[in-house]
Amino acid sequence: MIDGVKWHLKKKKDDMVKGGEFVIPNGNLPDISTVKELSEEQLLVQKDLRNFMKEKVLSDEAIRRIESKDFGYSMQLMRELASLGYLGVEIPEQYGGLDLGKITSTVVAENIARQGSLACTFLAHTGIATYPILLFGTEKQKKKYLPKLVSGEWMGAYALTEAGAGSDAAAIKAKAVPIEGGNYYLLSGEKIFITNGGFADVFIVFAKINGDDNLHSVFIVEKSFGGIEIGKEEHKMGIVGSSTVPIKLNDVKVPKENMLGKPGNGLKIALNVLNLGRFKLATASLGGARACLESALTHARQRKQFGKYLVEMPVIKGKLAMMTAYVYAMESAVYRTAGLLENSLKEVDSNDQKATLKAIGEFAIECSTVKVFCSEVLDMIIADETVQINGGSGYIIENKATCAARYLLNARINRLFEGTNEVNGQLMFVQLMTKTMRGELPLIKAIQKAQADAMSEPTESETDLVKKLSKSLDGVKSSVLLSGGVFIKNYFPPNLSPEEIKQRIFDHQIIIDHLSRSLISVYVMESALASLNKNRNERDERKVRWLFHQMLNDVERLPKEILAMCSQGDECRTVTAMIRRLMKFEFENKEELASQIVQDLP
Repeated sequence: MIDGVKWHLKKKKDDMVKGGEFVIPNGNLPDISTVKELSEEQLLVQKDLRNFMKEKVLSDEAIRRIESKDFGYSMQLMRELASLGYLGVEIPEQYGGLDLGKITSTVVAENIARQGSLACTFLAHTGIATYPILLFGTEKQKKKYLPKLVSGEWMGAYALTEAGAGSDAAAIKAKAVPIEGGNYYLLSGEKIFITNGGFADVFIVFAKINGDDNLHSVFIVEKSFGGIEIGKEEHKMGIVGSSTVPIKLNDVKVPKENMLGKPGNGLKIALNVLNLGRFKLATASLGGARACLESALTHARQRKQFGKYLVEMPVIKGKLAMMTAYVYAMESAVYRTAGLLENSLKEVDSNDQKATLKAIGEFAIECSTVKVFCSEVLDMIIADETVQINGGSGYIIENKATCAARYLLNARINRLFEGTNEVNGQLMFVQLMTKTMRGELPLIKAIQKAQADAMSEPTESETDLVKKLSKSLDGVKSSVLLSGGVFIKNYFPPNLSPEEIKQRIFDHQIIIDHLSRSLISVYVMESALASLNKNRNERDERKVRWLFHQMLNDVERLPKEILAMCSQGDECRTVTAMIRRLMKFEFENKEELASQIVQDLP
């Protein structure tokens, strides 16, 4: 079926490649990081932040002040978080940080995200506004800016987006013109949707030197330099308590030593920073999902209709069980990815910029995967069902931490932030293709094995839950590989020029979206099953059973639809038949399972 695929593969350098390999079926579950393995220190951070949020952020009065754009109050909260060390969780100690790593920063972001507007302010500052300096800054730049960002003395903002350049970061028009013998640059142009822009002291600004497309560059711009015109606050549907403004750069004079990295490195910096930003968005979505579930469960236990509490009604149990299972899936995928990033970064010298970027880029597929999954589950399922369970009161916007309407309105932005989910889906495919062509992923052999597995005699059924679901998961992986192999064979023959490849990717975005959604399902299901495998218990078994029932049914159609779009005749019928043999699973009694899951809830 894939004999025509003859990519020019580079020899694999080592056997340590991890990024993207989750798609390859091997019968074994990975050893992943889980939330149940948090250290005593991380559990103390979790407890401390939950207390802080409860006492300082989630009162009705605090919500009123935050959501009314009382930025003075939000800055007070940020400074208090700074005094506790939470603005510098990932920053090395020599720059004033705690240097506690990705998993601890995940704990922090997840808990801050219980209030959407403050989370937006916090994550923009500690993430995309700080990461560029941390990852690409010179020692002098790090010493000057990181301590002030960590202490909360200065607030940061990330200025990339323009009216004509959203997800297409290469299309920016802002210019940086060298003056005074190249010792300074004059920055001009307009940026939009700048989070924290209304009160930021430092902006990470992307511009092209002399407008040259090959010199896409990045500058650290202090507001005190002058020439930055701050526009009016945008009136948004959600995260209304965060600052979002347009800014104009009116010949802002920036010293050459404030350039980040080298001239022309702008896109590289943007993409690597956004990889981490996407992961943080997934983490924030997890925090929002937990808050929604708690709110919905509390309401369902207190509200009576027709003489019964909502939580006693089977249809509400079904919704709560679904939310519970998806939160478990989000948690498993997020902490797995945090562990991958943390372990990868431990292997490199933090002063070796090239090695650090490679360590982060290794898991670009996983970062996009969790961003898309968690943002969509929060917005389209969990927050939406929270409103539904709250009924008419859920549609009313109130200054309360448990306001269901705010949960839903706040959740919507995550599908747009850090590259739309549609763009992330396309990126996942491109990254997977690139890894394969470099010889970093043995996808060709995996596709050939999937063909053999599809035509082999069926093995005996498993009785152990994890083994049974692992077998079903491998069937999904093989089905995705088969359909993807046919697509690549038929539309990406050898010796295509880069422009032809780019055009074909553009032409077949729907197929690529289907492939990416299949990859997302594989990663999430494997994460949940691997998490359960590390800590077997009946409560989590029920969640995983519900999750696999839902996701196996959802993903079953995708490879078949891919084949219908990229093949025909005997090839389509043959490979479809193979997928039918591979995609076999048992249905669950969801009504019974839902009742058990809800009964387990604290």
